[in-house]
Amino acid sequence: MWQQLIEIGWWLVAAQCAIGIVRLLVVFETKPRETRIVSDLMAGLIHLLTLFAVINFVFAVPVGGLLATSGVIAIVLGLALQSSLSDVFSGVAVGIERPYSPGDLVWVEGGIEGRVVQVNWRSTHIATLNGDVAIVPNSVMAKARLVNHSLPTKVRRVSITVKVAANERPDRCMAVLDAAVKTCVLLSATPPPSVARSELQGDGVTYDISFTIPSIEVFVDARTELLGHIQSHLRHAGIALAVPGVPIQGRLQVPTAATLREESDWFGVLAEADRSLLADQLVEVWFAAGDQLMRRGDDPKVLFIVASGTVEITDGLPGSTEVIFRLGPGGSLGAIGMITGTPYAATATALTPVTAYRLDRKGVGDAIAARPDLVKSLEVLARRGQELNRRDVVARQSDHVDPPEMFLSKLRSFLQKISESPHNDDQRRRR
Repeated sequence: MWQQLIEIGWWLVAAQCAIGIVRLLVVFETKPRETRIVSDLMAGLIHLLTLFAVINFVFAVPVGGLLATSGVIAIVLGLALQSSLSDVFSGVAVGIERPYSPGDLVWVEGGIEGRVVQVNWRSTHIATLNGDVAIVPNSVMAKARLVNHSLPTKVRRVSITVKVAANERPDRCMAVLDAAVKTCVLLSATPPPSVARSELQGDGVTYDISFTIPSIEVFVDARTELLGHIQSHLRHAGIALAVPGVPIQGRLQVPTAATLREESDWFGVLAEADRSLLADQLVEVWFAAGDQLMRRGDDPKVLFIVASGTVEITDGLPGSTEVIFRLGPGGSLGAIGMITGTPYAATATALTPVTAYRLDRKGVGDAIAARPDLVKSLEVLARRGQELNRRDVVARQSDHVDPPEMFLSKLRSFLQKISESPHNDDQRRRR
């Protein structure tokens, strides 16, 4: 009996050594987390062979009949556990082929999309984008169409389509869509986005906009940003979207300077009479791509309201290319610096041809000289100073924002200087 126990122990030690060697080889060749199923399968096979070896060599019992009996039992169990065994062997296939691994973002036919959190013998656990965990049998994973968004890299190239009215000039549509794409900050710069005409029909022209995102997880936010800028740029350019089945669309009305003032964060709170008074001082200006509207550290003398095109705001430091923000039609910049006298804290550069309306200190002074009560209306802006300062990207010197009372004091100082300027004194003498 002792001799048999020693022989059994020897076989068990040999089996454990064999299992250790197999697992070591599997780990060296692949990733340990991905090969758990394969290594467990090899360990089970070695234990089974060890059992037959002990029966045959230690107890001297022929294993032929036992193998035949076990074969019948295996067939019966296989038929009874067909579904479970299908999942198990599919899990083995998944472990060997490794089409996905824990941590990968995958899409599975049937509407399941999320990140793989676990792969076991029977199923794959996927944390969906809705915050749930979907448990998918391995047999389903093996048969279903699957897209691994994490291979070969997380970077993804996606596209959306926009269909505009057929009576618009093609070059103008391309320019407006290109400006809208360049306004986005969530899209990757490399490879650059592209705009191409893909379909021409009587009821409209289809444009494909292709862009790259750093990860599929930001796709929803990137698409939302892009569609918003496209809508804004098309509206300010007077380009209508196509209506299926309607051959010709009338052109949209391009927002006028009055509309821009009304929708502006700065002038929208003023009364119509005051906005009209300041509108007389607005000057339409044009910038080519690459022109600078303002530079970091310059004396703040003007503010701009963008009518068309895209303006990029950077920190303006030597050797730095950090992008703070991008402005499209309807955006304004430079007002905080002009009112508080604080030098510009950023540089604004035209990414595309830009049309804007310019208002300088002299224009504000002329409007006040014509209507002194305008000072009270402008003080309304000061009470919103904290929010306006947050939105004026070229005024950001730090995360600290002056309280509204401090902003009001600076505005009053600015208005007093304008009112005391020699130009306004001459206008008062003429009146």
